[in-house]
Amino acid sequence: MELANPLSYLHYSFGVKALLSAVLSGVVCSAVGTHVVLRNMSFVGAGISHVAFAGIAFGFLVGGSPVLWAMVFSLTAGLLLWYLGVRRDVHYDITIGVLFAVSMGLAVVFLSFSNKYSSSALSYLFGSPLSAETTDIVLLLATLLFVVLFYGLFWRDIYMVTFSQDMAKASGYNVDFITFCTAVLISVVVTLSIKAVGALLVFSLLVMPPASAYRLSRSYGEFFALSVLFGALSSLVGIFLSFAVDVPSGASITLASFLIFAFSLFKNAS
Repeated sequence: MELANPLSYLHYSFGVKALLSAVLSGVVCSAVGTHVVLRNMSFVGAGISHVAFAGIAFGFLVGGSPVLWAMVFSLTAGLLLWYLGVRRDVHYDITIGVLFAVSMGLAVVFLSFSNKYSSSALSYLFGSPLSAETTDIVLLLATLLFVVLFYGLFWRDIYMVTFSQDMAKASGYNVDFITFCTAVLISVVVTLSIKAVGALLVFSLLVMPPASAYRLSRSYGEFFALSVLFGALSSLVGIFLSFAVDVPSGASITLASFLIFAFSLFKNAS
């Protein structure tokens, strides 16, 4: 197997865009992933990503923008998840399990009607950061800005809601607002990260960097900072590995993230 020089890709605009999209995806996914991990909602990322892929398949069918339809589908799923959990007391595991199954069935139906079992569909499954455009980078930067503002303005609220919704309600915090915003953020970051990481593996960035940070941190602030650092590092190492050996970026980013998680297990054990 011949290895390519990954730095050579940075001489071209598509290489720089690929790197930026991957690192930004790692940062925003791991940031909102702190809430996902602490609330034991790891399966949510997998469910939302598959709902988003159903939206992509629908975009191929109707001829619209796949990412736009992915956003519509994932936001609908995120809001439904929030509404049934908050207003109807339906546990998120049940809702996301139903959405997961239905969305995969819809994706298969949409793709079979649109005859798009091509590289176009596969690129969204396994990630194709080299196809990232300036618009994708701008949207990820806007999402990062929103995440920074949200956590900056509601840091204490998020902290309380994350660890105990009942205590947060008793203390007068607006639990519905915080859970609504986190549901929207999870849906948005998963959808916008699909091009870089792929629908099958994007949830790994939601789970493994925060899971690694959880084992090494001693405070909530340190946990959040390490999660973001590990998310960015996983994406950076993964995208260079993808450049070097010509493998799908989603797989290489996931493997890099797993190595960090394995290190956290070893470090914690010692």
